[in-house]
Amino acid sequence: MGAAMRRRKGKPTVLGDEGATPDAAIAAMPRGQLQNLRRRIVLTYEYLGLREVVLRIVTFPLRFTPLRHRLRLGSLAESEQRRAASWYGEKGRPVSIVIPTYGDPRHVFEAVRSIRATTSRDMVTIVVADDATPSAEHIAALKAIGGIDTLILGTHNVGFAANANRGLRAADARLDVVLLNADIVAQDRWLDCLQYAARCDDTCSPEGEQGTGDVGIVGAKLLYPDGRIQHGGVHRNLGAPVWFDHRYRFKPANHGPANITVPVLAVTGACMYVRREVIDAIGLLDERYEMAYEDVDWCLRAWQVGFRVLYFPPATLVHLESVTRGREVGERELSSQRAFWQRWGEFFDGRGATVRTPDGHLRIVYVTEGTGVGGGHRDIFEHLDRLGERGHDVKLFTLGDQPDWYDLKAPVYTFEDYDELTGALALEDAIKIATWWNTGTPVWRASVVRGISVFFVQDIETSYYPDDERNRYAVLAGYRHEFSYMTISGWNADRLRELGMESTLVPPGIDLDTFRPLDGTRRRRDMLLALGRTNPLKNLPLTIDAWKALPGKPQLCLFGIEPELGEEYGARYVERPSDEGVNELFNEATVFVQTSTHEGFCLPPLEAMATGAAVVCTDSHGNRDFCVDGENCLMPEPTVAAVSGAIARLLTDDELRARLGEAGRGTAQNYAWERRIDELEGFLLQVAGGPSSAAVQAVG
Repeated sequence: MGAAMRRRKGKPTVLGDEGATPDAAIAAMPRGQLQNLRRRIVLTYEYLGLREVVLRIVTFPLRFTPLRHRLRLGSLAESEQRRAASWYGEKGRPVSIVIPTYGDPRHVFEAVRSIRATTSRDMVTIVVADDATPSAEHIAALKAIGGIDTLILGTHNVGFAANANRGLRAADARLDVVLLNADIVAQDRWLDCLQYAARCDDTCSPEGEQGTGDVGIVGAKLLYPDGRIQHGGVHRNLGAPVWFDHRYRFKPANHGPANITVPVLAVTGACMYVRREVIDAIGLLDERYEMAYEDVDWCLRAWQVGFRVLYFPPATLVHLESVTRGREVGERELSSQRAFWQRWGEFFDGRGATVRTPDGHLRIVYVTEGTGVGGGHRDIFEHLDRLGERGHDVKLFTLGDQPDWYDLKAPVYTFEDYDELTGALALEDAIKIATWWNTGTPVWRASVVRGISVFFVQDIETSYYPDDERNRYAVLAGYRHEFSYMTISGWNADRLRELGMESTLVPPGIDLDTFRPLDGTRRRRDMLLALGRTNPLKNLPLTIDAWKALPGKPQLCLFGIEPELGEEYGARYVERPSDEGVNELFNEATVFVQTSTHEGFCLPPLEAMATGAAVVCTDSHGNRDFCVDGENCLMPEPTVAAVSGAIARLLTDDELRARLGEAGRGTAQNYAWERRIDELEGFLLQVAGGPSSAAVQAVG
């Protein structure tokens, strides 16, 4: 180590085209003292540990002073940076940083200076590989840059990948590598964060949970000089599928979803931390890529051998690439493009055959977090059973148990946690369907190498976390371009479109053999019926207050799985009624009332309509597709006076009740399950068909 240290303080070692391994090893030894054990409580305990709790308490007054920015207080990303720095101080290991370059070395000077200013000298070896710059003046200036340990001067121009490999071959064969563009400016703690994300997972994930040690490549958040995001991970460009693009490009640096750590298809070679185990497993960059695609290819090869590629936004650097830089497509780019799609075209676009059974039916796996009573689960179970009846090979993967409230015929596979589920799902050649934001990442991860990923968006679930900003951002970060989307309402589809995702509408169906008018059942004249749930989005208190405001206070009947609400509100409560029992209630009720603040679709009012019941419901977004005020229901404003007034009108106006009930029955007929499954099956068959290898054709 002493020899290596002395060499760093002098001039760099200059190598020819062959490259060489530095003559002194850098021991990968943990550094620093043991940190206090971090115990978790609520969000700060859970994600950041006891030390962070104490730090936040002590520094809280400073958050309202100019010192806040200097001390980097406040945000979750900054807290993760401090946690990474603490881990790095104890367990950090040396790395080699490889910087390919060509031409004027001014950016190299800035890059090296920023690296040396933000890292410990004994933890970093800098290797710069020049791709045969023709200017003697530029070469002289490059040689004069201080802080470079090894300088490789290529004798002929070979393109980015081969030139980067010059540097990679010269790096210490025992160390992890960071590949950096020459026009990168490092920021504080960038290396702490990248190595923490790559290596902490040997014992714990960046979020603090027990890890699996399979993170192989990590990318950072890169910013343009004007502060906007240049890179937040890589995805296929849906508008031009022969190219790849960066997530969150041009969003502000503090864009919430861009601050969520997620696995990604690839990260840019402008800043890429690569574990030595990955290089040992898959080799160096593919030198067929003279310009472009080499980084995506490297990441895909890592995925194929079992490593994850991770985007870790607490690691932040500036990329001096101009925001107005155009894409000049020359022969080198086109050659790289052809090479990439010849290799990977089938990988991306040829999976349709693999998700089919020998007789041509589809293999389909739905993934849920649970199996409890709920309209969303019912919709999923109907999909499974009805697709199964049409001959498709269907399965349910879940963290829940076999449902005891629904007679699900499809096979159910239960797992202890998402890691176990993801591992099993990754082995399936199937269309894999996420159904809830927490299932999105497991389904996506399990579909990178095999199968096709679909997201069944039953709601934009940010509404579930009004007081949890991190989870709201995590929901949005889970909507990836790689998914094919189906959703249950126009409102959801509009929100997805605002996020850049197109979707196919597949609303829930109704079993019209079950939900129908019953001969011999007399509809009462003084009975309000409502779903009795405490979920805040259902807004049951508004229904209760409107009922109490009615003159004469007609009977209120609630149904569901929370019977204690009956006693609390002085109402009759029917616990866990069967579908037939719910239908009887709909047939008895004078008015069905639902005052939700938000629903992804809102099925109970539609089921009530199928029986001819008069319906009062507030605008809950997802019900706009089938609720028309004054035509098949009344949709008052969400106030006690307005809801109570609407109920009172229906209680006293027999003609209005009958007219709305009859129109509601007509509306419900459009939601017969056979029609819905036709739409679902058509969508899934289209997904299995793929984009007809358009990318390969475009470059062939």
